[in-house]
Amino acid sequence: MFDTKKALFGLLALVMVFGSIVPGYAAEKKPTDDKKQSAAGKKSAVPITIEGDELSFSDKTGQVFAKGNVVVTQNDVQLTTDLLNGDTKQSLVWTDSPATMIQPGIKLVGTGLNFNYKENTGDLDKVSGKVNKQFVTGQNIEMKSTKELIINGGTVTTCPAIVPDYHVSAEKIEIWPGEKMIAHNAKFWIKDKVIFSLPKYQTSLKKDEGESQFPRIGYDSDDGVFISQYLEYPVTDNIAIYGDLGYYSKRGFDPTYGLVSRQTNYTLNAFKGEFKNGDDEWIQKEPEIEFRLNPQRLGNSGLTANFFASTGRWKEGSVSGWRQDYNLYLSADPIKLSNVFSLKLGAGFEKLNYGYNDTTNNIWHFDTMLNAKANDKLDIWTGYSYRNQSGLSPYVYDRIDISRELTSGFSYKIDRLNGFKVNTSYNLDTQRFEDVDYTWQRNLHCWDAEITYREKRDQVKMKISAAKW
Repeated sequence: MFDTKKALFGLLALVMVFGSIVPGYAAEKKPTDDKKQSAAGKKSAVPITIEGDELSFSDKTGQVFAKGNVVVTQNDVQLTTDLLNGDTKQSLVWTDSPATMIQPGIKLVGTGLNFNYKENTGDLDKVSGKVNKQFVTGQNIEMKSTKELIINGGTVTTCPAIVPDYHVSAEKIEIWPGEKMIAHNAKFWIKDKVIFSLPKYQTSLKKDEGESQFPRIGYDSDDGVFISQYLEYPVTDNIAIYGDLGYYSKRGFDPTYGLVSRQTNYTLNAFKGEFKNGDDEWIQKEPEIEFRLNPQRLGNSGLTANFFASTGRWKEGSVSGWRQDYNLYLSADPIKLSNVFSLKLGAGFEKLNYGYNDTTNNIWHFDTMLNAKANDKLDIWTGYSYRNQSGLSPYVYDRIDISRELTSGFSYKIDRLNGFKVNTSYNLDTQRFEDVDYTWQRNLHCWDAEITYREKRDQVKMKISAAKW
């Protein structure tokens, strides 16, 4: 043990190697003018480094002791605490003191840590912290690897308040960061009230996927007041059944439901129900099967390929028949023109086969969007889209209304809680505005509210929803 009464010893580093641990040498036990001392292992394949104000290490037993500002680092994983014990022969470190674990997208704080740095496994007690966008708590968290966490007796929410507006509690919560979450014996809370519970619940954590576990409410001029609730139940590790239960005061009960299989490189989805597009047009799919390939990077070209294919029976009024869709789209990485301007480009091809009248529609796509971020409050955009098609869909739902479209608009953040957005759609063929939409956005603590007036359609839309996972 270092004699801290004689001098202030700074940082000491101990490097230990995976596999067969090579004993390191101990630092000299004498005062030094340097603020940091270190003891390094003789080899460093994929090392772990232990640093602290005081450090002792036994070559014979492999035992490590560190005290004061202790930092344990291995690649992207970092542990911090004030008191730590370790065993280099077993590749273990542990502490009963408060400890923090940090890795990309994850920060967990708890009391009582055991960690195997060779296997990247361990557990942390009485935990709170953040996993990507989810705020979590738990009696215990098991670190199965850098890609899987299990929270025992825990909660999850995207609301950062001390008393969240909403959260999910469960006996066990399995999280694959950036992939999915499964909660066992889950309860869904708004403030301090349980609104419903499920024996098992699953949601996707992939970017731009997943639905809020909490009801969405709103109003639409055409369909009236609505409330909807999305639920997903895992059947196997990669297969889940789901339903989106929607009720509209002018339409009645309009649920959609399906079976989804999420694999490493693709997603297969079979679903049935009535669906609404951005033009407030409805279609009945009875059913449809969709294959969606995960976005594929094309080497170092700066391009990402997106592909999906679907087949299903559509019904719209008296028009009914099978429909097939094959769609390939290439998007380029945003081109940074300056500190303010950036440009996005994309192009693709879509082939549609309609069983209703035995027709085919081949569609070539081209899109470009210029964005200008003037400052922290103001964003401006303008874009051009071109659709060259060989035919016409028998379904109004998926017809291309504008072959050459110019879109433009801006958003302005008025203050911390309020924002305003204007978006327009201009038909270059008819030389007239098809849509001019005005949207007021309001942050209601951990809920988002929007009111949109669609001037050309004389429509009002309102919605309130919890933040997505």
